[in-house]
Amino acid sequence: MSPPIGRRFRGGLLNDKIIISICGAAGTGKSALSNEMTVALGKDMSCRIPTDYFLKSYSGVSYDEFISTPFKYDWELLKKLLSEPITHEINIPDYDFSKFNRISKTGGRDIILKRYIFIDSMIPYPESRLIIKLEAKDELRYERIRKRDSAQNTNTARSWDKMTITANLLNTGNYKFDIVLNGEEKTKDNADKIVEYLNDIGMLG
Repeated sequence: MSPPIGRRFRGGLLNDKIIISICGAAGTGKSALSNEMTVALGKDMSCRIPTDYFLKSYSGVSYDEFISTPFKYDWELLKKLLSEPITHEINIPDYDFSKFNRISKTGGRDIILKRYIFIDSMIPYPESRLIIKLEAKDELRYERIRKRDSAQNTNTARSWDKMTITANLLNTGNYKFDIVLNGEEKTKDNADKIVEYLNDIGMLG
């Protein structure tokens, strides 16, 4: 039987949120791994927030200037939404990925906050409890992006340079990664490694 809300265990209080960033360059498999983690930990205890919806809008500068600078995230809005209690339903922004433009602060996906919150983005959410980095060869990443574009009728591959510049921020020494995983391995195997790590550090009951 599950312990009551508020009861302490090794990871803290059960009503504490544990925010875990899964970061890395585009095409490393962040979304797939985040989704797999909600399966591994159970959808009653975990959720995924896709932070592409929190990208800041294209500001109207020239395309050359736009493509030569990193993507920026609206971390303040995400922080505000994450301040809501567990079991609260949040609504993330509506975003036009073809124009890199936020349509509104709401209108995107509805997500119920759970104890374990997995955030997948090219760079980690600043207030994450843990940061997991995924790596993969450029050729494989580009192939995955092209396949995703074909399946979703999008053209995100045209922003390859901007995505690469953003991911290069991970190599500046400003981030400390708790785990670095090979994004070319099976998603389930990487999820198992994360679960093992969470057990080892006492974040799972």
